[in-house]
Amino acid sequence: MEKILLEFIATLDHSLKKQQVGGFSQLTFSQFQYIDAIAALGQPTISEVAARLGFSKASATTALNKLATLGFIAKTQSETDKRVFHVRLTKSGQQLVEARAHTIKEYVAFVASALNPGEIRQFETILTKLIEQFRR
Repeated sequence: MEKILLEFIATLDHSLKKQQVGGFSQLTFSQFQYIDAIAALGQPTISEVAARLGFSKASATTALNKLATLGFIAKTQSETDKRVFHVRLTKSGQQLVEARAHTIKEYVAFVASALNPGEIRQFETILTKLIEQFRR
């Protein structure tokens, strides 16, 4: 089972990495979590990103500085409180989010095309059960 699961994960990873968005393949899963959080929150503060992900502010600051260096996000200092920084996706960051969403939709369609309706329901049930176990 381990080999099959690793191969399945590798197919999704391969699908994501063949995107033509600059820097896509060099990002870690954790960095994608930060990008997803920023995309969901709009222009959050570093503290808001850290809270959403359950990370410390110091860890979030380090990770966000790296993403800024890579050109996926931009940081701006608050005009009202100079201790606070807001983050937003750059054009490259937004392109990354859009390309990833498109790739995942294509991957879901691929998986669905390989399975019959009963297998799709079974696959969804199994994935839901696994996700619930991980969240405990």
